[in-house]
Amino acid sequence: MASTTTHTDVPNSPEGWKKNGHQDNYWWWHLDHGFDLTRPATPGGSSMTGQIGLKATNSAITIASQNTALIIIDTQNFFLSRSLGRTGDGHAAEEALLKFAIPAARKAHIQIVWLTWGMSEDDLKTLDPTTERIFSFDGKEKRRIELTTQLDSDSQSQKRAADVEIELACDGIGSEVGPVKLSNGKIVPGGRLLMQGQWNTALHAPLEAAFQEGQKLEKRPDVRFHKNRLSGMCGKMTSCTNFLRDNSIHTLLFAGVNSDQCVLATIQDANLEGFDTILLKDGCATNSPQGAQSSTEYNCEKSWGFLITCKELADSVGHEG
Repeated sequence: MASTTTHTDVPNSPEGWKKNGHQDNYWWWHLDHGFDLTRPATPGGSSMTGQIGLKATNSAITIASQNTALIIIDTQNFFLSRSLGRTGDGHAAEEALLKFAIPAARKAHIQIVWLTWGMSEDDLKTLDPTTERIFSFDGKEKRRIELTTQLDSDSQSQKRAADVEIELACDGIGSEVGPVKLSNGKIVPGGRLLMQGQWNTALHAPLEAAFQEGQKLEKRPDVRFHKNRLSGMCGKMTSCTNFLRDNSIHTLLFAGVNSDQCVLATIQDANLEGFDTILLKDGCATNSPQGAQSSTEYNCEKSWGFLITCKELADSVGHEG
């Protein structure tokens, strides 16, 4: 049986370096240099190209751009469009992605993966009750979809406070959202909720433009995968996971909405699949009650990997360049 090593000194390794993990999936760690996630055979002197040094909140880390992907989750009209009353932190996260993270990934040739809701007819036939309940409604009445990120912290029921009068006549996943009035006054069909090829599941316009630009790249063009659960990397959904493994990608930078829901669920599944998981804390947001974002950041830093910012990524890529 092959031996494993967990955060112990390795014979003949450079002084001070310890191996964290096992022979097939490991990091090197040094008190002065932090964690090396590039998986070199010998630490401290790797000649691998594309190395990027990052200052995470709890440690210095080193990643390899050719083995790294930026995973952007659920940045779609349903979650970000102001035409549906979406306001707040989601747009700040979008701005950080467009200003810092996406340009940095492009410069470093880091693969960008857009991982978003997009149900098929077959998905509806096997929709589990938990997922259906998230977007379905109580009783026979059409339930009002709460649309904003503003929260009344004094509310014992912790329901989101709507600051606009928008109602969607919608009965859950697969049902018609109804007409949506855009900022230019144009009325468009919202389409079937969370189904593929609909306005509500299209990427939010500024990010759609970034995606279209990324698809034109000769080297590592952007890719997009649909998901039908909170997590885009759970056991039943293998398209994204297989793509990453087929392209020797083992380090994942996560961003998107909502931080504590689909982003965190995907991080947890990815981590359990053996991927390195790093949260871009200013590149994600949530409309959950106060404390959800900080709790997500805490757990990503302590239990699921590392925590950095989009600007830190951009600054580090610029420095390496």
